[in-house]
Amino acid sequence: GFDTAIRACAAGGITIVVDMSLNSIPATTSEQALRIKRESAAGACHIDYGFWGGVVPGNADELSAMVAAGALGFKAFMCESGVDEFPMSQLADLERAMPILRDRGVPLLVHAELEGPAARVQDGDVRSYDSYLRSRPRAFEDRAIAALLPLVRRTGCRTHVVHLSSSDALSLLDQAQGEGLPLSAETCPHYLALSAEDVPDGATWFKCAPPIRERENNERLWQALKGGRLAFV
Repeated sequence: GFDTAIRACAAGGITIVVDMSLNSIPATTSEQALRIKRESAAGACHIDYGFWGGVVPGNADELSAMVAAGALGFKAFMCESGVDEFPMSQLADLERAMPILRDRGVPLLVHAELEGPAARVQDGDVRSYDSYLRSRPRAFEDRAIAALLPLVRRTGCRTHVVHLSSSDALSLLDQAQGEGLPLSAETCPHYLALSAEDVPDGATWFKCAPPIRERENNERLWQALKGGRLAFV
């Protein structure tokens, strides 16, 4: 709960936490759900804290009220989230939500994987990390960011790609920055410090989505971070 999690953050030197909009019931996809979560946190937090809301199909009418109730921004998935209460958004859902978020001055945070042809995990040894890596190729991220570009261009909504792992998508971010579009991206420590070549068979603790990729991919992410093409870690 909030008390133990926030104490752990404070002990580790973290001074602000923004709670994710899924992985809890109710998911933070309505004003009522946000108020329930705020009530749960009241008096249990020992550092600064806030809440992300969520964009899901059919909740566009809730977004403004959630901003008024304190939502700092909104998370959306372009693929299945793995959480039944937080279904993936289609491009039409995002296009409906983005002008609302733009007008309210809050960002859209996107899990940018748009599925397409890929190797099925069952096509190889299911204990092999390589079989998982091939099931979520860089192209999924590249396709998602390519689909976001025209939406950002049309709506002007400040949009942030979370946990980018595909260095192939950097050219799309360069294009957006060259046009002056409000599109940014981050990467994560595990995409910089860990390499697919080093993941042993059956090591499920390395499994994440998007996946940890090859060493050469990581080097390109490092260069993008050093050059300011990625906003932060």
